Order: sequence, then structure tokens, then C-alpha cells
Amino acid sequence: MTEKRNAHVQQKRHESDKKERTQFDNIGLTKRNADYMFRFNRQLMATDLSVERKSEIVKQMKDQLLVEQKHGATARNLYGTVEQRIDFIMNPPKKPISMMDNFWPNAVYNMLFFYIIFNILYGITMLMSKNSANEQSVGIISITVLSILSGILIPLLTRMMDSNVKHKYSGWTRVLFLLLIIVAWIAAFAISMGIPKGIINPVVPFYVNFILAVISIGLAIYVYKKYTITVNFFTPGMKANGRR
Repeated sequence: MTEKRNAHVQQKRHESDKKERTQFDNIGLTKRNADYMFRFNRQLMATDLSVERKSEIVKQMKDQLLVEQKHGATARNLYGTVEQRIDFIMNPPKKPISMMDNFWPNAVYNMLFFYIIFNILYGITMLMSKNSANEQSVGIISITVLSILSGILIPLLTRMMDSNVKHKYSGWTRVLFLLLIIVAWIAAFAISMGIPKGIINPVVPFYVNFILAVISIGLAIYVYKKYTITVNFFTPGMKANGRR
């Protein structure tokens, strides 16, 4: 009884395989290419791609093979092994981007983060050091300039060595640029901190620093939700927010 049941299961599986093969047989593909597509299709069906996407992939490959095999190409030559093709589809290589692709949203996001940190830091300084707060704190213009410069330079420094970015210059040239940018950053930092405190660069009360930090947090959340943020100085391991 068990043997009959197993034979029935094997027969149904054989019929299913035969039916699955028919979509690749007798459409002009060579026997080798038809067999490749049969095995590929079986593994593709096991992935979590949508039905529409799977059908689109199979159709594109069939159409390409029908053309390329006339010139002697095989599916293995074009796509590698079935496993390699599946891996390529499920984990496609990242397309190179230019230095300025989506640069400004990332720069603004980092500007806001620096602005938050600086305002909280100097607000706490003002709150904790009541007697000499004005001497220890930094003017709001200095904080703003530092935040803007830091926000722009962080994405620039990161992309300068990013392998996914289209670079015009060699690696050693980019390293030199990095060093120059870091030196310029340090100089700008010193100049910003040196802006005289007073009417032009007032030291605001600690509660103003905290209010500005809260407003900046709201703006940072908005920018993060609206744009794809890939560079975050404070959590560098964070990935893009999912929009492609």
C-alpha cells in the first residue's frame, strides 16, 4: 500500500515537472538553455519576490536567450550558474552614484544633528555654571556656523572614500583632498570659536539653546522621513531609511 502511495506521489511530481518544462520547451530554446530556464524558474519560484516580478524576470531572460543563442551564447555563459543568477537577482550590485546625488539632504540632516548637540551641550554649560556662564559658553552664531560647516563636511568626507561613488580622482589624490578638508575644518572651527561674543554673536540663555535643540530635533525627523539619509555622523552604522 505504501509503495503504491509513493508511486502515485512520484507520478504526480513527474507530471508537475513535465508541465513546468513545457513553458520552456518548443519555444525555440536549445535543450541546454531550456533545461537551465527550468531549473532557474524552480529556484526563482522559491524566493519571496512578487508573482509579477518573477514572471517579468523569466520573460526577459527567455527573450534574451532566444536572441543571444543565435550567436552561440548559452544561459550559463550569460548568467553564470543558476545559483549565481538567483543571488544576482536577490542581491543586485549597487549602482554607482555621483558625489552630489542626494548630497544636500544628508548635509542638512547632519547640520541639524550638530546643531542639536551643540545647543544641548552649551545650554547645559550655561545651566551648570551660573557664575561664569558667559565666559564658558559660545555665541549662537558660532554654534550655527560650526553646525553648517560640520554638516556639509561629514557627507563630503564620507563620500570621498565611498566605493559606491563615481570618483574622478585616484585613491591617493582623494586621501590628499581628505587631509586638506580636515585641516580646513580645524581652521574653520578655530575661526568660528574666535568670533567675538556680543551683539553680532550673542550668548543666548540656556533655555533658548534647549528650545533650538527641540526645534532642530523636529526638523531632523522630518528630513529623515522625507529623504534617504545614508550618512549620519552620530550613528555611522545606520543604513538608509528604506526608500529606493
